Amino acid sequence: MTVGRSLSVLAGVALAVAAGGSCRARPKAAEAHRQGDPCPAGPPVTYACSADRSFALVCRDSRFDVWRRCRGSGACSVLGEEHLHCDTTVGEVGDPCERQGAFACSLDRLAMLECEGRAMVVASTCRGSLGCRFNEQGHTVDCADEVALEGDACNDPNRITCSVDGKSELVCSGRAYARKRECRRTDCRIDGNALYCD
Repeated sequence: MTVGRSLSVLAGVALAVAAGGSCRARPKAAEAHRQGDPCPAGPPVTYACSADRSFALVCRDSRFDVWRRCRGSGACSVLGEEHLHCDTTVGEVGDPCERQGAFACSLDRLAMLECEGRAMVVASTCRGSLGCRFNEQGHTVDCADEVALEGDACNDPNRITCSVDGKSELVCSGRAYARKRECRRTDCRIDGNALYCD
């Protein structure tokens, strides 16, 4: 068993075509806009940042609309005159996304989110001491999932972990942790890559 995990995160920085970098913005897009402001009809597609830098906007039907929530510390910024950067390393359930399998951390750092369909959903809880964190060097989301509660979300079938109170071993069944067995003589604990439950 591996304690915690690192998953490739292509949601760290949102792009027009795929997450992970920058997208083209027209020079006038460097100005701050609001949702609903008029914009030039494409092509090319025009992107802009909201005035408070918390949203990346896209021109749809000659009006700016929300393309991404930029909740990470890098927020939304226009680099130079043609590249828009949206930090999506942190998000909330329901945030818009496009790339299946892109990951982010929840705002409270207690869950790892995954892009499913066109919205972020909880992939797994991260109740361990390090919670959920973004590793900028490896562009990965690290989830400390060495403890969980019964019913917590999980996305790795048959993955085992300890209950928060240490009284049970849990297993990922379906998309939630369920009790596998009680630990009657000693509390459940993880040492290195081994789980102990007697």
